[in-house]
Amino acid sequence: MKPLISIFFIALMLSNFTGCKKEKNCPGLDPADLSEFPYPVADTLVFENDQQEQFLIFISEIQLSEPYSFECQEMYNVCACLNSAEALATDSRNNVPYTFLKMEQSDISTMQYFKYNLRGFYFEFDFRNELPYINQMEHLTYHSALTIGAVTYEDVVEFRNMEPESANISRVYFNKENGILRFIINSSGEQWDLVP
Repeated sequence: MKPLISIFFIALMLSNFTGCKKEKNCPGLDPADLSEFPYPVADTLVFENDQQEQFLIFISEIQLSEPYSFECQEMYNVCACLNSAEALATDSRNNVPYTFLKMEQSDISTMQYFKYNLRGFYFEFDFRNELPYINQMEHLTYHSALTIGAVTYEDVVEFRNMEPESANISRVYFNKENGILRFIINSSGEQWDLVP
């Protein structure tokens, strides 16, 4: 009886091992998913401080991830396809193109990260999975509304830079629908607001 169990166990392990390697085909980003992206087209974002000086972000191109294939080596062939949208930009301080925002999502979970690069300050947030637990994260604050000028924005996240030596930005306010709404310079306390 024991040899029969051993043979069955070995056969099961071999089938799992051989089943672990399988090609997985991943689609590119569905253009319909751009409805989740705050910057779906080329645009110019204008931020203004109290002295009415302006900081401009020129979004030149939106890139959608292309379909791709890879060999899945995870147990039970549970491998994630990641697709993304990227907003490429320059700004009034930097003429070298960079990724201003990358939205990355998975087909096997609800993960959807918005990864920003604002004047060298890198931060990311997953509205689907992190917003319900925002009060448990010391660097994040939720605002049900934020009024800038005559415009009120809802469901705003305040992201505090916990390593101020890494970038000269202390706080950023943003939401899912409109992207970055306000940022505050670390060294001077200067506040820059989005001009609608």
